[in-house]
Amino acid sequence: VSLSVLEPPAANPRRKIDRKTIEGLAASIRQDGILHNLVVTPTGPKGTKSGKKERFQIVSGARRLEALRLLQERGELPEDFTVAVEIRDDLSKDDTLRIATVENLQRQNLTPLEEAAALTKLVHKGVTLDDVVAQTGLSATTIKRRLALNNLCKEAKAALAKGEINLSQAEALT
Repeated sequence: VSLSVLEPPAANPRRKIDRKTIEGLAASIRQDGILHNLVVTPTGPKGTKSGKKERFQIVSGARRLEALRLLQERGELPEDFTVAVEIRDDLSKDDTLRIATVENLQRQNLTPLEEAAALTKLVHKGVTLDDVVAQTGLSATTIKRRLALNNLCKEAKAALAKGEINLSQAEALT
């Protein structure tokens, strides 16, 4: 559907959206496209200058919508940009809230050591720090700190993985 007919979710459990993460997501979308379709529900036609258009409210993918709008505002996407969506027309308000909540709860971040390993692979493949910053939305400082975790001894890595020390303690040990 056209990006112009998408509306933000009415019942998104996520109340705070960090602008930096939207910037990073926008960079990722610019580079690799949207990796997961948005889930939407029809809200009915709304009047426009050229007639009535079917509108859709986001059920899952509010951050992706924000990133797409940011790219469009910058002129990096055309006005008539179309987005792949999964249309769910049989959802009650309770279903919509449940799906949005589950989608946010199921997302699990990488552990710091997994982040370090993935970032190391990127760097070894010749990706510059500036490119990693642009592609991930992480700050250069955060990336450097994650990469430094590779220098921990086996015991410290094991302690971090088991939760015996926290990330701040592990970073101090680097």
